[in-house]
Amino acid sequence: MGGVSGPELVAAVANAGGLGILPIWASPPDTALQSIAKTQALTNYPFAVNLRADFVQTEHISAAVDAGVSLFNLFWGDPAASMPAINTGGARLISTIGDGDTAKRALDVGAAALIAQGVEAGGHVAGEMELEALLDVVLPIAGDIPVIAAGGLATPQDVAHVLSLGASGALFGTRFAATEESNAHDVYKQALIRAEEGSTVRTMCFDGMWPNAPHRVLKNSTFEDWEAAGRPPQGQRPGEDDIILHTPDGMTFQRYFVAPPGRHMTGDLEAAAMYAGTGVSKITNCPSAAEVMGDLVSQLVS
Repeated sequence: MGGVSGPELVAAVANAGGLGILPIWASPPDTALQSIAKTQALTNYPFAVNLRADFVQTEHISAAVDAGVSLFNLFWGDPAASMPAINTGGARLISTIGDGDTAKRALDVGAAALIAQGVEAGGHVAGEMELEALLDVVLPIAGDIPVIAAGGLATPQDVAHVLSLGASGALFGTRFAATEESNAHDVYKQALIRAEEGSTVRTMCFDGMWPNAPHRVLKNSTFEDWEAAGRPPQGQRPGEDDIILHTPDGMTFQRYFVAPPGRHMTGDLEAAAMYAGTGVSKITNCPSAAEVMGDLVSQLVS
């Protein structure tokens, strides 16, 4: 949920009894530390930070450990090279995995928990397996290690189902993108609320800055034009030089760039990457994160 999950959302989830995850992989270490400090100012409860395993962001890890972070969620690659920095600080790894091999590798290097991410998930997803099939493979491998189910989950009923399959917990992404505290632009949030079943697609369309990385988004004009053109590579895409996003500090992003429309951006927002999982059609409102958590807990308990 890079670009959507910031300190306000992470702290709100933590304060309501969940484990918020703060993405810091796209920021330099000093900016990442500012985000960590802001989150810590808003909650006294634990939260995790999210980094890319393939980047081996040991400087980020060391800085975060020094700031008091004890939980690291690594995704997109083998976490082995990051483990010395995590272990030195006495922290724990929560590894996002997409198949049996990546689950085994994460466990071999000492993962304290696994996030089993099915192909139904919004955003960047490395695996190719649907969530239920993935759980069938991963749960026996994990043994007593907690497995958190992710991908297409949006309701308490979804959570109850994956718990019944043996998962220890569940992860919401798209559901929290459409909350008051989310950094998503209101146009993005409304697109999530309006989305119908079948509104998402797993694609390589929005690969600016992150090539060869499949991701699930809402279908929009940029995707439809690219698809109609035969999915051409960079350099041959319709409108690829168009500037469609502007940030308050003067940054601009071209069509096909990886960034979603953030809270304060302007431009052709609906043409940008709007990440969403297959469960998006079940999202019909934009409550606070506390309301999402409260509804989840009350329905699971009842």
